[in-house]
Amino acid sequence: MSFQSIEDACRIACESIGVDFKSVPADGRFHVADLTDDHRGKNDGRIKIFSDRQGGIVWNHKSNEQQTFFVNNNRESREAIPPVERERIQREQQRRQVEQQARQDKAARRARAIWQEAKPAPEDHPYLIRKQIKPHCARVGTWKRTVQDDQGKHHLLIIENALLLPMFDQTGAIRSLQAIFPEKHPILNRDKDFMPGGAIAGLFGWIGIKTDLVLIAEGFATAATLYDECGYRVYFAFTANNLMAVGNIVREKRPNAGIVFCADNDTQTPGNPGLTKATEAAIAVRGSLAAPTIHGDFNDYFIFLKGLDHDTEN
Repeated sequence: MSFQSIEDACRIACESIGVDFKSVPADGRFHVADLTDDHRGKNDGRIKIFSDRQGGIVWNHKSNEQQTFFVNNNRESREAIPPVERERIQREQQRRQVEQQARQDKAARRARAIWQEAKPAPEDHPYLIRKQIKPHCARVGTWKRTVQDDQGKHHLLIIENALLLPMFDQTGAIRSLQAIFPEKHPILNRDKDFMPGGAIAGLFGWIGIKTDLVLIAEGFATAATLYDECGYRVYFAFTANNLMAVGNIVREKRPNAGIVFCADNDTQTPGNPGLTKATEAAIAVRGSLAAPTIHGDFNDYFIFLKGLDHDTEN
């Protein structure tokens, strides 16, 4: 697989061995990170980006798995590794790809079962009220996740009334779910979660019937706001780093459609990843770009214009 940015390559490598992606400096040193299924702040993951920004290594300390990654399969970076080590890396990569596919297939089966049992989301769900949006494609159900405490013991978290969003692949099959909780969970320290072991890259949701002009946004709340205000079909990619993959899928399926990437304007985050990733994706698929004039996304902008309180963290 070829990547245009070191961040995309690193994110996929992190996903493959259960490390939570985060941006780290390209200084050739390992930096701590959390594991996807671990307690926040345990720092059992490591991420290293080489100083030339052409590759790096992700390390899961609990499983002792390592994943090497490169930008555009950089030949010079690969040739700098001894042949025996390159062969070992290739074998490990192949093994991990098989294991990752198995984990994702298992997560997809769980996702479909949870989705089938879920009920249509009510309009008075706390998140929908907070965001001033309609339920659209969302359902509600019980969300379960296993976490590990500081003593190494596993605990099952059960979160009721979770808003559930399907994550489709390009064939239209549900491969995972995103959950949005009524409020920030005290243990997870967030109000959103993805299916453990499930894929993210290349998955998306959408609102609305087929239109000649389509919009692509990051999150569900942004997509719902855009659809309610514009009436065009809106795809949502769930993360900024997934915008490129979703844009490529939409362009392949709809070669003549007009595509507008509706970016999150992350002015308070170094590098403004929302705007940066949306711009890169728009250029790659011959699309257009739109962004709010305030910090945040188009849902934040909509609420701002209405004179309501808004929270760009959620």
